[in-house]
Amino acid sequence: MPWSGDPNAPVGTADWWKAQKKKAVFEPGKGHQVAGVEGYFDDQGRPINAKVQKVVAKTDGGGGLLGDSGFKERVAGIKEQVGLGPDQEQAQKDYDEAETLFRREEYADAAKLYKKAYKGWPDSQIEQDAMYKEAESLFYATKYSKATNAYEALIRKYPNSPHLDNVITRQFAIARYWEQYHNYNPNWITTPNFIDRTRPLFDTVGRAMKNYENIRLNDPTGPLADDAIMAMANSYFLRGRYGDADLQYELLRKEYPRSDHQYDAHILGLQCKLRKYQGPSYDGTPLEESQVLVKQLKVQFSGQLDGEQRERLAEVDAMLKKEIATRDFQMAQHFDGIKEYGSARVYYARVMKEYPQTPLADQSKIRLAEIGGEPDRPTSMIEPVLNMLPENSERTKMATVPLVDPNGAPTAPVRTEIMTASGQNSTEGQGGGSNDPTIRR
Repeated sequence: MPWSGDPNAPVGTADWWKAQKKKAVFEPGKGHQVAGVEGYFDDQGRPINAKVQKVVAKTDGGGGLLGDSGFKERVAGIKEQVGLGPDQEQAQKDYDEAETLFRREEYADAAKLYKKAYKGWPDSQIEQDAMYKEAESLFYATKYSKATNAYEALIRKYPNSPHLDNVITRQFAIARYWEQYHNYNPNWITTPNFIDRTRPLFDTVGRAMKNYENIRLNDPTGPLADDAIMAMANSYFLRGRYGDADLQYELLRKEYPRSDHQYDAHILGLQCKLRKYQGPSYDGTPLEESQVLVKQLKVQFSGQLDGEQRERLAEVDAMLKKEIATRDFQMAQHFDGIKEYGSARVYYARVMKEYPQTPLADQSKIRLAEIGGEPDRPTSMIEPVLNMLPENSERTKMATVPLVDPNGAPTAPVRTEIMTASGQNSTEGQGGGSNDPTIRR
């Protein structure tokens, strides 16, 4: 019967699997095993070490400098024709030899054989495992820069790899080592490293930050994602890069609300914003954002604050109010100095209303009384001359609008004298015979 399969069909085919599926025994971590048949098979009957479909589909990379996207495919075809193409048997042999060397702790030689194995049978389970073991060999050989590149290559090709958790753990450990080394012995970004194989050639701390970022991007819901963000933020903070640190603390507060680092992210984020503020003559956004953080700390973490911390927060809150009041008062003085008294009155009034307990409120009250009779805007010296010139006809038409009752009821006709385009005065009853009321704006 066709639906029962054919036990004599070639191993690995759909008909063969239909006949053997019920007899197969599943072994965790290895796959399905069929009595009398060597090797393991997946749930579709395919040999585990056979070619498998990649997780990420192949895309046209644009051809690079050669300008031909099919160049690699043609090279692979030529290699196959001369006997240098994929060879599953040889790849498995190299992998087994590499495993032996790995167990002997001969990591450098093992890494070379693992690389040879995955090059010999691409797009297969052997390739994925060999790429991971090559990176592990380099890690144990303390070649951390090369290990990092190998881990990144694995995740780039197999983003859903079962080795992802171990890869993230290794990347975090390498990033911490590089960051701590830089804190102990900082160097310029352009200072080369020709001696220490545990560090990259250039920019040790920059590569550490890149590792932290890759952890968040490759495993955003993993257990180390928030730790990586916090480590990156703290590194920026210690190096005085408060803008970058503030971005990372804010990312942690918003994207990982259940993180254990929430309290520290609020406290240190507040410190970043206070250090970013450059004075009343500059942007006041950091002050406003700092006030929000102070309120959040008082509400969300009231149980974690001791007496000293509460007192410190009260001092910071008072300082923020003083700085914002100073900023508004200086804005008022600025408009006062250029005789824009309307705008100056707005800022003086704001200081009096929102910060009544500050000395600036008393000064604002006194100055507000002094400029009470001044015009909102300064009078131009040429304004009398401009008033003597004839008004543009289009502007005259736009300045006259009909009176409309908000309730829609008709109103008595009212007309004021307006200057027509011909320069004559128009009175009631003249014009087009319309009784529509108009008003001069």
